[in-house]
Amino acid sequence: MGDVIDFEPRFDVVVYEEGVYDDMPFPEYNDLGAFRSHDLSAIMKDPYKYKYEEKPDSEASFFVEGRLQHCLFLEPHVFDDEFVIAPKVDKRTKAGKEEYADFLSSVGNRSVVSQDLYDTCVARCEVLDAFKPRGEDKTELSVVFDYFGHLCKARFDMLQDNVIVDLKTCRDASPRGFKHSVKTFGYHQQAAFYLDAAKNVGLTEVDRFQFLAIEKTHPYPYVVYELEPEAVEYGRSLNEQALDLLLKCEQTGIYTPYNLHNQIVPIKLTDL
Repeated sequence: MGDVIDFEPRFDVVVYEEGVYDDMPFPEYNDLGAFRSHDLSAIMKDPYKYKYEEKPDSEASFFVEGRLQHCLFLEPHVFDDEFVIAPKVDKRTKAGKEEYADFLSSVGNRSVVSQDLYDTCVARCEVLDAFKPRGEDKTELSVVFDYFGHLCKARFDMLQDNVIVDLKTCRDASPRGFKHSVKTFGYHQQAAFYLDAAKNVGLTEVDRFQFLAIEKTHPYPYVVYELEPEAVEYGRSLNEQALDLLLKCEQTGIYTPYNLHNQIVPIKLTDL
């Protein structure tokens, strides 16, 4: 593995130097002004939505659940720094309201999660026990890299035996269901983007990308998926097209819905 930079939190400066950053807090990573894999897959689907769709609140339930699951599986030692479990109180009563208000005053910047959600995420981690990070594995690695002359960033869930492993919680982890998710959410673009990120910062031995997919509901079936080289290459070609489209949109200020410029789209009988 290449050199890893020890990251020291900086409150007044955003780090832009290319490299691999270990232990960079997610808020710091999130504030880096660089393109992400999601930017490329999102603008490829619809430039108009990419630009104008209202961004979900970072405390939206699905965001918090995803962050919590990743924290408990990859970095359980930082749980108390990022999350707090809400007490079970009857907020219909005066005493319950006062107790909950006192609790909220102690939360700070941490995300509040319910005991039930915490227990569910712990149960999923137990199912995935065989895949948990080992001492020599790297987790939540932040990578800042040059991609065709533009600053980009990626955050690896886990780097294990020179394989990038990405944890996905999903409704359907079956081969049929997850293949649909790959196409719908552009996971093939993510795989290619992350592998290019590794290569561009000197992690040349990292040449494989796997998804560890687990279903959200009990009994939490799971499957490990790996894209074939041809699928990764296809994702790479889409990323290059997406970056070109993104730059054109930024230069012109025009984000056309579904990239259909004043076109009338015919609907054929075979489409029905």
